Amino acid sequence: GTEWKSKDLWVRRTFELPADSLSAPRLLLHHDEDAEVYINGVLAAAVKGYSTRPMLVTISEAASKSLQPGTNSIAIHCRQTTGGQYLDAGLIDIVPNTSP
Repeated sequence: GTEWKSKDLWVRRTFELPADSLSAPRLLLHHDEDAEVYINGVLAAAVKGYSTRPMLVTISEAASKSLQPGTNSIAIHCRQTTGGQYLDAGLIDIVPNTSP
């Protein structure tokens, strides 16, 4: 619900991870427009253009390795050039299917 009044939006949030590690962390990102995502200060992904629905984005190996049990941070820079304005992001874990 925050009003976006400039061409650049910067957001930052801390989050907690449990002691067990993530097997395959991915970003779930819905944005307009170009977005750069940092995890613990490490560039996790840079995505050009915009998305019309949430999309899975693979994060860099360095950003994945920076994730640790306890407090972590995510920071996102999103650039607005035209049209609508929105940004929503989260970190999810893709758990491999181990069913026979």
